[in-house]
Amino acid sequence: MKIHKPAYWHQGMFLQPQHFQLADLHSQFQLKPFLDSGLQDFWGVGALTIAESALGNQQLNVLSAELLFRDHSYVVWPGNSICKPRSFASAWLDQSRPFNVYLGLKKLDTIESNVAVVPQLEDGAGRNIRYVTTQQGDKLADLYSDGPEAEIQSLHYVLQILWESEVEKLTDYNILPIARLERQGEVIQLSRNFIPPCYIMGGSESLMRVVRDVRDDLAGRARQLEAYKSPREIRKAEFDASFLMFLLALRTLNRYVPLLYQLTESPQIHPRKVYDVLRQIVGELSTFSERCDMLGSPDGNHPGLPPYRHQDIAPGLFAVRDLIINLLNEISIGPDFLIALEPSGEYLTARLPKSLLEERNRFYLIVRSDMAPDALQAAFRARARLAEAGALPLLIQRALPGITLTPLSSVPEGLPRRSCSFYFKIDSQSEAWRQVAQSCHIAFNWFDAPDDLNVELVGVSR
Repeated sequence: MKIHKPAYWHQGMFLQPQHFQLADLHSQFQLKPFLDSGLQDFWGVGALTIAESALGNQQLNVLSAELLFRDHSYVVWPGNSICKPRSFASAWLDQSRPFNVYLGLKKLDTIESNVAVVPQLEDGAGRNIRYVTTQQGDKLADLYSDGPEAEIQSLHYVLQILWESEVEKLTDYNILPIARLERQGEVIQLSRNFIPPCYIMGGSESLMRVVRDVRDDLAGRARQLEAYKSPREIRKAEFDASFLMFLLALRTLNRYVPLLYQLTESPQIHPRKVYDVLRQIVGELSTFSERCDMLGSPDGNHPGLPPYRHQDIAPGLFAVRDLIINLLNEISIGPDFLIALEPSGEYLTARLPKSLLEERNRFYLIVRSDMAPDALQAAFRARARLAEAGALPLLIQRALPGITLTPLSSVPEGLPRRSCSFYFKIDSQSEAWRQVAQSCHIAFNWFDAPDDLNVELVGVSR
């Protein structure tokens, strides 16, 4: 570590460029304890745009970037730096394998010059030097008084696009991985599974996508488990205590889903914070599974989830994402969908998504009412009909039965067990059900039905 001591400013000293250079370096050095301890791993990509259309021509073109290198140099392109495109045609020899791309910034040299003076900024792109400036500076106004404009030569960082075969030899460069190229058939594209080191989560769309996917998965499972949330049912004597596990799981999900929404709505959060939250979710979900312990270890003897690695975020992030999904699958074995039939004229009807009406699904009808069970069962068998919406009026007119509904003595696995609820299996192999599958429109009729009747259609994967 290079220690930059402060300059001794005193009366009568003859100012040299080194005085101001040392003052700049000392100011940056003063921030080191804060950056190293208060903001751990505070370096990487803040924003990045690569011209994907140029990849077909085997050229890497960085359109824009916000980068913070490990020496805390903040580089913005376009802005305070220059960067020119580079062809990888001769560097990527085996295009059946991924190809890593880096951006490099030359380290500050304490012996040689760090600045090249060029006629135009473009002339300095690609040069093996840290800074470039132009022979003619920019004219800047006096910000504090009416003094004349002054010509100032400003410094621009020189960003270098580097290939994976070059980085090991460039010990005099600060190097930052930014992308991974893959060939899919005849198309060269950016890998969606590559995540560069980022000092904010918004620095990588792949990182944001993983967190959003976990958030949406947890939110979807929480909404499934809300079917088991009924305080009035808990107080009843016939409440099935086995569903207490689902209520506890719902409490865990309800605690973390709002937090994940908050994180995805705040892309300036550091990725380490996000990874810490995902590991906490694994710890809580492990309560409901024998798959792993709180650290993600399958048996306590093998390593669990890896610690956060800023230089290689993707493996740990994908591992924790996959483990969360597996743990969720063990908790929520409920229906794949649950649709309430709503009043429409004389019937209860619902529109069904085509994607849900697959032969691999089992379908059930849940009927809820405070009517006496024996009376309800008898009246249901005698007067209730379920059919395709367009066919139901004709069935009623001709007194024909609809889709066969078989009463079940026990609750199908994974469905919410509630008092005053009755479960019927739908014959999904009948011609009447195939009509429903074609029109995606179902209707239910029960002449003289109880006023508090609620009917829901549920589907469960086989």
